[in-house]
Amino acid sequence: MKRYSQSLRRGVGVLAVLAGVGGALASSEQDQLSFNIARTQFNLRMTANNVTGQEFQVSRAPGELRGRVADVPVTLKLEDQKVKGNIGTAVVNLDVKRDGDAVKAKGGFGGRPVTLTLSPQELTVYVRDCTYRLKAKEPGRTYEGPRSCDRALTPPTEIKLPDAFLAASPEEQASLLLLAL
Repeated sequence: MKRYSQSLRRGVGVLAVLAGVGGALASSEQDQLSFNIARTQFNLRMTANNVTGQEFQVSRAPGELRGRVADVPVTLKLEDQKVKGNIGTAVVNLDVKRDGDAVKAKGGFGGRPVTLTLSPQELTVYVRDCTYRLKAKEPGRTYEGPRSCDRALTPPTEIKLPDAFLAASPEEQASLLLLAL
């Protein structure tokens, strides 16, 4: 009887831990940028102070983003309608504006030309010689569509945006998306 009691307690304890972990995972999905690109899936957890993921550690401070992305140092100043700074030794000089309900960005990012349009209906990005043309599955939250640099049988790209991302400034939104892609 004692052995049965210990097994039962251990089983209940394991279930309690699993339920706690499941609850933590469910709540953490609400603060994650989720990317599913060319059979590769990754998440970036966004908090008030930082954005983290595998090979992505960026701290958020008023008017700046600092950290490392893929072992490259990132220092970005987020000014009114501008993002300036460096990704490694490459220069960032990005113009960002809000046009109605859309965020638009254009310029140099990491030494390469980029454009970005984020609206509730679509997300269009040109970065690293690749164009993303994503339509909203859930307006302002989930986007899905093709990428110009993928082969015909590659599944569509899907990007999900959390509340913390939507609450960020247009300059920060553009910078984070461009850094992740």
